[in-house]
Amino acid sequence: MKTLKFLSVVALVTAISACNSQALDDSAITAKVKAKLASDSQTSAIKIGVDTTDGVVTLTGTVPTELEKDKAGELASNESGVKKVVNNIAVDPNSIGATNAGQKIEEAKKEVSKTAGDDLILTKIKSKLIVAGLSSIEVDVSNGDVILKGNVKSGDDKSEAELLARNTDGVKTVKNQLNVKAA
Repeated sequence: MKTLKFLSVVALVTAISACNSQALDDSAITAKVKAKLASDSQTSAIKIGVDTTDGVVTLTGTVPTELEKDKAGELASNESGVKKVVNNIAVDPNSIGATNAGQKIEEAKKEVSKTAGDDLILTKIKSKLIVAGLSSIEVDVSNGDVILKGNVKSGDDKSEAELLARNTDGVKTVKNQLNVKAA
C-alpha cells in the first residue's frame, strides 16, 4: 500500500513538473517571438499579440499589409520549439504598422496642414466680414474652397462678401449661397 501511495505521489510530482516545464517553455517561446518581431523592421511588435500554448504560437492583432502579417508568421515559425503557428492577424490597410508608419505620418501631417490652412482662411474671411459690417454670414472652408451662406440686406452686401472671400490668400473657389433679404 505504501508503495502505491509513493508511486502516486511520484507520478503527481512528475506531472506537475512537466506542466511547469511546458509553461516555462511556452513563456520563453513567446518572449523570443516578441523579441524577433520587435527587432524586425517589417513587423510591429506593438500591433501583434503573441500567445504560446504547448508550443503552438497564436498571433493576433491588426496590421496594414499582408506582407507584415506573413513576415510575422515566418518569424514565429522559425523560432525553436514552435510546433505550429496560428496566424490570426487581421489586415486593415487603414491601420498603422511597421510597413506603412512613414506613409501614415505624412498623411497626418498633410491633413493637419490642410486643416490649419483652412482654419487660417476662415479666420481671415470672418475678420474681413466683421470689419465690413457683415458679421451674420456663415463661412465654410474645405481645402481652400469657400462657401458663403446666410442672409444679407442687399445685392451689394452679397457682392462685397464674395469679393472679400475671393481676395483672401489661400482661397481657391468661392460659392456664394447668400440670400438677399431686405430689412
